[in-house]
Amino acid sequence: MSRLIRYANSNDAEALGKIHSQSSQEGYKGIIPDDVLYDVFSLERRTSRFISELSIGEPKTAIVFEDDKPAGLISIGKCRYGNNDESWIEIWRVYIIREFWGSGAAKDLIEWGINEIKKTGIKNIELWVLEENMRARGFYEKIGFKHGDTSMMSDSGDIELRYIMQ
Repeated sequence: MSRLIRYANSNDAEALGKIHSQSSQEGYKGIIPDDVLYDVFSLERRTSRFISELSIGEPKTAIVFEDDKPAGLISIGKCRYGNNDESWIEIWRVYIIREFWGSGAAKDLIEWGINEIKKTGIKNIELWVLEENMRARGFYEKIGFKHGDTSMMSDSGDIELRYIMQ
């Protein structure tokens, strides 16, 4: 299998929307109510969001391909929550289509993202993960993130935990 990671461009909006929609609906099943999953994470809403983000340039999003097939994405940008100074950056999202879970694509993708962040000189990284998403929490902990003892209520009423890497 050949794997390629590159920054996304406007031509990737539909593929990014599909990755985000499908992987959210699979990964959050049983955590977020189905009506929210299929509304908030609909293909149309996610694609529209990526069209907007790619045109603005924030956050920066990269896409991973497995044998030329879109498999996952990572988005990195300014911290959205809290009062972090400019020495911090946030990984907004990491999503992999279920077909590629366990393939190493997520590990390669997040390591690629961390390396891209390090190139900027920023050493403090945060991300937010649903408290009930044990699969994602375990993944981030294996990569080296630690729960930063901060949490918040998400728009859907779920608890999100702040994970940090310094």
